[in-house]
Amino acid sequence: MKIRSVRAHPITTKLDKVYWTSRGAWGTYNMVLVEVETDDGLIGYGQINKTPLKEIAEIVEGLEEVIRGMDALAHEAVWAKILNLTVPHLEPGVAETVRPRFEQNKRIQIMAALGGIDIALWDIKGKAFGLPLWRLLGGERREVPAYASGGYYEEGYSPLAVIDEMGSYAAQGYRAVKMKCGGLDIAGDIARIKGVREAIGDADLMLDGNGAYSLKEAEIAIKSFEPYRIFWFEEPLHWYDSTRSLARLATATNVPLASGESELHSWAVRDLVDLGAIRYVQFDCTRAGGVTEGLRIAAYAYAHGLQIALHHDPQVHGHLVAALPNGYCVEGFPRPERDPVWHQLFAERPELEAGTLTLTDKPGLGIEIDWKTVERWKI
Repeated sequence: MKIRSVRAHPITTKLDKVYWTSRGAWGTYNMVLVEVETDDGLIGYGQINKTPLKEIAEIVEGLEEVIRGMDALAHEAVWAKILNLTVPHLEPGVAETVRPRFEQNKRIQIMAALGGIDIALWDIKGKAFGLPLWRLLGGERREVPAYASGGYYEEGYSPLAVIDEMGSYAAQGYRAVKMKCGGLDIAGDIARIKGVREAIGDADLMLDGNGAYSLKEAEIAIKSFEPYRIFWFEEPLHWYDSTRSLARLATATNVPLASGESELHSWAVRDLVDLGAIRYVQFDCTRAGGVTEGLRIAAYAYAHGLQIALHHDPQVHGHLVAALPNGYCVEGFPRPERDPVWHQLFAERPELEAGTLTLTDKPGLGIEIDWKTVERWKI
């Protein structure tokens, strides 16, 4: 079974409003849908949640000439061949070192492209063996806990609007919700968090800082938020000191720390695990590295007693969480306005309702694409 073609579909759609975190704002939803086809007609789908869309899509399609003819089931060989394009290396029968095809400033784009292709190959693998990915990976359960993610600072709306939003998720049956923090001063965020805690009752409350704080600020913030029974404190520290200082922050609070969605590979997550004192690993296979890298990271986390709570895209990450012994939960976005891709892109997909993702027995990822939506949103 050989790889015959690789296609990329960059898509974008306007959201109903502008959503803010402490890091920045966006008013569109963007992704690249990847198709890998084999010589016997199997097609695997991958998803990339990274920008710039057109450049990543061009890289994906440019990689066709690199991997065409390779065994579609040999995901490790494909992964290594693409990664080798980023470093000097020797090839069989070639005496001179082959220089990198991609420059250093393209690392984010190439790791995203690699992730999308790798996910598509795992979809093919499941289809080739007639098994859903969660079963192919050795899983037994088809139901995975999911938390409701939201709680943004929404342009034109009161910051306290988050209270009703989070309360509505609890009313839908979600036993865990996540909201943003760090976009206001401590007093402003306390008012939001206090109101949400009252609205959701005993449900777990997760906070996502999106890199809002220095170490000192994070210590003050989490001490202020602790009385509202915080389940985890996610990515609290500024990007330039977000690994080693997590270990120092962990000594200042009993609230578990979570991180990893912004990392590009297992080597960076290794340092988070070794140095950062996190308890929940949140790598995103659709941003970088794919399922292959996600499995490596999960194994390292398992050896260190850490839980896996992969970021975004439950139609992909749900399979890993279901199969892994340390798979804890997935992230879901119940609001169609915030996540139109989940609610509109798929003609078939797993079900996400009342805090539970239910995977199917359909081979591979268990998804079918609504191509009319792709055409409507395609760049």
